[in-house]
Amino acid sequence: MVMGRKLSFLLVAVFMLWSLAAQAYEFESDRMYFGDIDFGGATVTIVAHFDNLVRFKEGGAEAGKLEEAKRLFNIGDIRLLQVGWGEVGQTCLNRYMAGESTWDIWRLPHQYFFDLATKGAFFDVSQILPESYFEKLPRITRDKNEMLALGGKKFHYSCGVPDDYGHSEFLVFNKDIFEREGLPSPYELYENNEWTWDVVEDLAKRATRDTDGDGTIDQWGFSFINPQYMIFANGGTITKFDETGRMIFSMDDEATIEALRRLNQWQNVDGLTVGDYQMTEFKQGRVAMAWMPFWQINPKEYEFAHGVLPPPRGPHMDECAFPSGVADAFFIPANAANPLALIALDNFLWPLDTYYEELDNAIRARVVDVESYRTFQDAIEKWDGNLAYYFNFLGSWWQADRPYGGVIQGVMSGKSPASVIAEFKPVAQAQIDEVFGY
Repeated sequence: MVMGRKLSFLLVAVFMLWSLAAQAYEFESDRMYFGDIDFGGATVTIVAHFDNLVRFKEGGAEAGKLEEAKRLFNIGDIRLLQVGWGEVGQTCLNRYMAGESTWDIWRLPHQYFFDLATKGAFFDVSQILPESYFEKLPRITRDKNEMLALGGKKFHYSCGVPDDYGHSEFLVFNKDIFEREGLPSPYELYENNEWTWDVVEDLAKRATRDTDGDGTIDQWGFSFINPQYMIFANGGTITKFDETGRMIFSMDDEATIEALRRLNQWQNVDGLTVGDYQMTEFKQGRVAMAWMPFWQINPKEYEFAHGVLPPPRGPHMDECAFPSGVADAFFIPANAANPLALIALDNFLWPLDTYYEELDNAIRARVVDVESYRTFQDAIEKWDGNLAYYFNFLGSWWQADRPYGGVIQGVMSGKSPASVIAEFKPVAQAQIDEVFGY
């Protein structure tokens, strides 16, 4: 009888140990081996300004994957906390300060990066992820990670964000206007390495005219041009690392100064541009060439044939640049209960194969010809993480009281680029030094 009790107790113990072990899932992603991952029944909250879980819901491309993750990793629930674009950064910070973010994953627009990073709200993923992990990320993501390694810490770890290429810059042209005005093919100009500022300036002048004879210009060469597009197309920078590895304000480089001079000429002297960032006139078919980010290219809005090329190259460039834009991303809060488990969940939900599949789908949704598709393939190979305006704390181009905005507004009002840059450089550098802790 005693032997029987001992055997029963042993069997129960073994069963209990097996049950506990079964709750932990030994996981290896396409980036690294994680080992046993067990959330212990915790609820994971993903904070975002849009529903980034839609592909996992009924009718989505991977419907049921959330339930599978919950079962494998012993997760009580995975819920989405969706707030507005203008509120999501503060919402995450509030959750962190209140201690409510221990099982959070944050999906944030770049606008909020420095505010939260400098407040210590992000977990330094380089503490737990090997360098080989980062080497497997898409190149555009790796480049941005290096540029935003604040104080030697890394905060980006996910490939689940299409926006790491969504803000990359292109030029979209109206084929119908080019044909109607007898202008040369932009594709041929690009193939012959003649897609330059001087050439597109001539095209824009020929396209800008009064088409109905009422004495008023109603067709333009260019849409609104974000100043940074011109800067990057000439190989210029707003900030960069110097030879000592220190981040510096670099708008006094000749390439940047020349870009601002040319933009002022096109916009305020020649009158070749029209509209604002919404690209309304281009959508209406009244603009020959629109400088716009990847996310904004939408053929469903055009009643004309269109093509896509990189921004034309400035005189400081031997070939066209492919600026990468800003860096929206996923983050783990600094007070995360189990950062490795949260990263494992991210890797499970958003594998590299899905990233590249979604990138290809996004490209195909924006092209109508082989040449445009080749442009995007060139971009994938040549995206340059150095050509981006990461430092929103220096202000947007329209904010005249901030260093970057002050420079742009000064140039647009007729001031010498060199003089207005010299005026704002000390303030800009002081702000950079403060953020980087120099």
